[in-house]
Amino acid sequence: MFFLEKENKFLRATIYLLPVIILGVFSLTKNLRFISLGMLHPNFDVIFESYRFNLIIQPILLVFFGLIYLILLKFVDEIKLVLCLALFCLISGIATFAFQYYVTVVEPQKCLIKYETITTDKLTKPISIVHFTDIQSAGIGEYEASVFKKISALSPDLILYTGDFLQLNKALEFDNQWEKLLKLFKQVKPRFGIYAVFGDTERELYSKSVEAIKPIKMLSSKSESFEFEGGKVSLHGLSLYQSKNPQWAMRSVEKWQEAHSDLDYFRIIMGHAPDYALALKDSEIDLCLAGHTHGGQVNIPFFGPLIIDSKVPKRWAHGFTQIGLPALNVSAGVGSNRFNGLPPIRFNCPTELTLIKLVPIKTTSY
Repeated sequence: MFFLEKENKFLRATIYLLPVIILGVFSLTKNLRFISLGMLHPNFDVIFESYRFNLIIQPILLVFFGLIYLILLKFVDEIKLVLCLALFCLISGIATFAFQYYVTVVEPQKCLIKYETITTDKLTKPISIVHFTDIQSAGIGEYEASVFKKISALSPDLILYTGDFLQLNKALEFDNQWEKLLKLFKQVKPRFGIYAVFGDTERELYSKSVEAIKPIKMLSSKSESFEFEGGKVSLHGLSLYQSKNPQWAMRSVEKWQEAHSDLDYFRIIMGHAPDYALALKDSEIDLCLAGHTHGGQVNIPFFGPLIIDSKVPKRWAHGFTQIGLPALNVSAGVGSNRFNGLPPIRFNCPTELTLIKLVPIKTTSY
């Protein structure tokens, strides 16, 4: 009788554990399938499906199982085991919902301000530059307005934007949202202007006239220079294709360098993707700017970003790096990928913009 009773207890315990075990195995199998379907390549449809399963369906099932276990407490003898299972499911489900809120609301709307300083002998007076990128908004609203308030508060001399303005769902018209975004750009008035390059998500902008996008000046395989009381600055913008293809980028860069052979210019190159920088390590360029990678959006501690969608080394894919002669700043962006209605997802990689100060070598303070 003792062995039968013990065996029955073991059997009942196994039955109670079975839903959690099945969910765990199913979750592991499902996520391995997401990876095999190209989630890390990245395939954004698969990423969206993974988001729905892991951060919506799975916590709902956990909370449901937790409630069932609580009901079972009235009818079972293994109260400790069932109570532990109920608490495990409820806490796991609620924690997952909290994590979902954090990665889709809190971190995507942090918009940190990063500060970088470059000392140079090409300028005699300092200049401040705001570099930001990848607004990639699914609809202009309060968050985007807050970003531009932060930019205005920094009072930059120059604003450089490296592509991806809007990524709208099908229910919103581009022209309407573009006018809202352009209104925000018009609120900031840097004395040396606002320059930008094209990204992946704004094909509609190619058909806009120069007047229709003012005060933004688009530099696509184009350059612009200006002089001020502290020296001379030359800007060169790459086309989207050039930014992703180092050899093609070099053709454009070499023409720019020939036209601005005076080494007194502080030279800045802009491209949406950072891949172009792979060809520029030995080039006499002072600063390279890019976006596109979003810093990976999901950054695993001790591992790094899961996805950067670029051929550059992972250590180049986010932040300020000296890559040779030039410095490279790849911004994580102020927005997140919104492909086909994908919610903004960020973990350990908050949105950001960068204030870069160009300071004369002889100047000790700014």
